[in-house]
Amino acid sequence: MSILAKTTERKAVTTLKKVLPYFERLDHVAMTAADAFDTATALNLIRRVIESNPEPKRKPKK
Repeated sequence: MSILAKTTERKAVTTLKKVLPYFERLDHVAMTAADAFDTATALNLIRRVIESNPEPKRKPKK
């Protein structure tokens, strides 16, 4: 059984944004073709989650 939310929490998206640069730097590391494919797939999935969840507009402070 899984519990799915209607939206992704901002904290999850923020964490993915922090992890993204590490995945982008993996192309300089020697790895097998299968591992390179898996990391590229993961990178694309992380980008898709970030892009599909734009940050909410904050109300300006008075």
